Amino acid sequence: MEKIELIEQTINKIDDLIKEQLPESKYQFELYDLATNTKHFRGLDEPFHWGSIYKFFVVAEVYKMSERNELKLSDTISLNKTKYTKGVGFIRFLENLDSISFSDCCKILISTSDNVCADTLTDLVSIDRLNALFKSNNCKNSLLSDNLHQIVSLLINNEHDYYNTSYIHSKQFYNTFEISLSKSLNRNYTTVNDLNNMFHCILSSYLINPEKFISLVNVPNVHSRFSQYMGFHKGISFIGKTGTLGFGIISNEAAIIYDTQNQKTLGYFSILTKNNRKRKYQSFDTLALIAIEIGKLYEQMDKQTK
Repeated sequence: MEKIELIEQTINKIDDLIKEQLPESKYQFELYDLATNTKHFRGLDEPFHWGSIYKFFVVAEVYKMSERNELKLSDTISLNKTKYTKGVGFIRFLENLDSISFSDCCKILISTSDNVCADTLTDLVSIDRLNALFKSNNCKNSLLSDNLHQIVSLLINNEHDYYNTSYIHSKQFYNTFEISLSKSLNRNYTTVNDLNNMFHCILSSYLINPEKFISLVNVPNVHSRFSQYMGFHKGISFIGKTGTLGFGIISNEAAIIYDTQNQKTLGYFSILTKNNRKRKYQSFDTLALIAIEIGKLYEQMDKQTK
């Protein structure tokens, strides 16, 4: 069976999987396979929310700055924790930690999705610089206007009672979040084909040594359902980020499909979903099932090559 036909079969299976597992969700996903130089897309062709996956490109910009000798990864950066009272992460609770190395800041950003580390680095590289990366890759459907502190402040406010489980699973919570998210989407959005294009740019022409960059971000990642569920596929690794907003109302993942044994990028896969009424763990488990299907696909293609 031809490789492209194999890929299409897997993409169709993933399409059916999402419709079965998240029947009320809106979604888009794309697999960009480098061996066949083909892209395989399903879902709505429109901008979706970023979530935390933009943090990957923040790290890429930090690494680019280090290549230009604008900073050293071993140097330290001050952490301003006074405004970060909400959101993801543990750094804000460490009262005696006022600074951290750039390298460790990047690793914590990827592995735990810490918002203090994310915004500290975003303020450093600047949103303008990130948007320039998107523009240079002809990613017309990607824009960032707010850092995480601004986004979280919009989404999480005093109207929400996060200690009330019945409330966060109620229609009232969902509808209130939808209003806030719609406002955020006007200023912060992307698409799966843009994400894959940016991955390809970063690893093929943007950085002097992409392998060092991969080593930097390829840390144990509790915020990647793809990598977490791929342990049994020894030859394939997913390097990327999971994002979520509103307890899973928005869930997404963007990852490099990486051959760890041969240190070779096989392709890129991104998925964005919204209106997930099944929320967080249900939607994340769907991402995990998708990861397994992609793993099986590339194992099968590898056997054909051999």
